[in-house]
Amino acid sequence: MPRRVLSGLLALLFLLVCLPVSSEMLAPRPVLRALLVACDDFVSMADTTPSSYNNLIAIRQALLRDSRGYRGIRVSLNQALDAEGFARLAAQAFEGAAEGDISLLYLSTHGLLNETGDDFIALMSDGAEERLLDGAAIHAALEPVPGTKVIIVDACYSGALINKGMDSPLPSSRFGGRQYKVLTSAGGREPSFLWVDSLGQVRGGSYFARALAEGISARGRFAADFNRDGVITLGELHDYQLRAYGASTPQAYPQRDDFPILVYDPSSQAIPFTVTGLELETSAFHVEGEPLWFSYTLHRTSRLAYQLVYERAGSWRFQQPQSIMEPGRGDGVVLPGRKAAALTVQPGLLGLSGYALLLLVTVQEDLSTPETCVLLSVQQGEADPELALEGLPAFSPQMGEEAAFILRHQGALTYSADILDENGAVVCSLARGQMSRPLHLQQEGSCLWWDGRTDTGEWAPPGAYRLRVSARSGGRRHTIIGEAFRLNLPEEGVQAPGY
Repeated sequence: MPRRVLSGLLALLFLLVCLPVSSEMLAPRPVLRALLVACDDFVSMADTTPSSYNNLIAIRQALLRDSRGYRGIRVSLNQALDAEGFARLAAQAFEGAAEGDISLLYLSTHGLLNETGDDFIALMSDGAEERLLDGAAIHAALEPVPGTKVIIVDACYSGALINKGMDSPLPSSRFGGRQYKVLTSAGGREPSFLWVDSLGQVRGGSYFARALAEGISARGRFAADFNRDGVITLGELHDYQLRAYGASTPQAYPQRDDFPILVYDPSSQAIPFTVTGLELETSAFHVEGEPLWFSYTLHRTSRLAYQLVYERAGSWRFQQPQSIMEPGRGDGVVLPGRKAAALTVQPGLLGLSGYALLLLVTVQEDLSTPETCVLLSVQQGEADPELALEGLPAFSPQMGEEAAFILRHQGALTYSADILDENGAVVCSLARGQMSRPLHLQQEGSCLWWDGRTDTGEWAPPGAYRLRVSARSGGRRHTIIGEAFRLNLPEEGVQAPGY
């Protein structure tokens, strides 16, 4: 070999050896696995065919677009799984998982509460037999699996799985620590809802799964990726669900978490949903008769209707909506493109709950299919919302615990919330202009959580803190500061779960 060539190769080798290597380059690439479980055929409750099946298919299609690649996606449909059967299925689906891997469970079925009302139960059925799968059984099946476990539950009362949306502030659930990432379709006292047509027939899927698929799929233009960096985190996905899904209140653990739920190629293309990109001028209204302005993108020629669904006595009146056909070109047919429209909230909302749902619905003959569903609130008058705060006396964030609070109030309102240190300085903002939601609590209120980190992402030091809430109702501002609570460090020698 010529000396000049040899010298060049040696120089190149030296350069490669001396180049800095980032931790990302050294980190092993995670192996992804998924288990998707759905039930539609039941004995003790109404069948939901084809809702959960359609949910399962939509989520599977979205996961297949993850650029990290799934090693395996196992599907279970209409199986009467007990604790032993579910544990066996999970072991098979996540076989070979190692530290650093990601194991995702998606569950869509009827949800129940146990006799004491403090734990979620999934109703597992094959249409002939039924089994009850509680939170303890789900945890026992997943706990031996190494790595990070992502749990997404689409079922009534699913927030009880992580003690969120309950009637009192509760400490973190058994699904605590960095090894668990959880997203649920509803709080612990809320039902979840399926698409039902004008004839009362279940069709399509669930409102939650539709918003979930829009958030993480190419068909929805990866709408949950707010910063458009090609990574959808748990925190982004939860925030998107709150914006795009109004029928119930999605819950997440941990709060504001930056764990990547989906990584995608920004150039990914797919046939989009019929309607995407719904944007509201405002979600909160203060005067009856005030117009509701909104815009959206229609991707194909359709007959389109706008609906306002009101709530009475804790139930959405899906079968009695205020419905207005989009006139389109005069025959009810609307051409594709970016659209703007306005509706007027029906007089008398004051006598209901103060909340309503805006639905965009495509119509084929006499059948309608909801395309998107967002929450609205109507704030009337200047009555005192009677603010009160409840919270836990202490928590240990590095043990996977979150500080839990309930802001009690009368009627719908908009609020901002900050964590204050002993000197009254803001260390973390929990909410900015957050709209209250109908959580179906025995005493009306809004739930908040703090993960123990500052706005810069660092652990807050141990000590005493307070929660300050500033709320607006009917145009007036009201402020309350809660009792002091303590942030504790783990006891010496105690290992934090999953940390």
